[in-house]
Amino acid sequence: MNPICCPHCGGLSAYYIRPDGQFQCPECGDLLDHRDIDLDGTDVWGVSGNGILSIVTDPAHSLDCLMEAIEEFITADECPNAEYARLHSMRSVTESLAEYTDARRLGIKRPEFGYTEESVRTAANAGAEMVLGEINLGEPEEDAINLVVNAAITILINPGASFAEMVEENYGESADEIRSWWGWSK
Repeated sequence: MNPICCPHCGGLSAYYIRPDGQFQCPECGDLLDHRDIDLDGTDVWGVSGNGILSIVTDPAHSLDCLMEAIEEFITADECPNAEYARLHSMRSVTESLAEYTDARRLGIKRPEFGYTEESVRTAANAGAEMVLGEINLGEPEEDAINLVVNAAITILINPGASFAEMVEENYGESADEIRSWWGWSK
């Protein structure tokens, strides 16, 4: 964790957060707005528990580095100097964990793992549209494909959902009504 220091004071004083959300140098009073913080690469900023504006490594990048270090450790025996490879990978594991911990202590959210509900919804609907755009199906088959898409998304959100719950949520109809559309039965 590296404090962002005021350039007007020779870099000796770190900016502190004010109640209005701006940052101020306690020495010279210089103000810094969060919109003026421009970081490159894998760094992000946050505010420590004592109000100091600080730079840390993005937790997503830290986790990527951690996974690479673990992979290096696992494959160390394939290296000409396996002992050195293991030591180097363990140093990388330690550094990555420390960077991740610093970011989380600043309140930076952990990265999302897997796919978001919205990305699954978009992909499932795009997949249905792809099939329906390329294959000439009848209306009953198209309705069945759309039922499967809606059921998959419902199960993603509520793994224990029933057919009736999925139908009510997505169609506002009863399960019996949906079954009656094309003479579908249980």
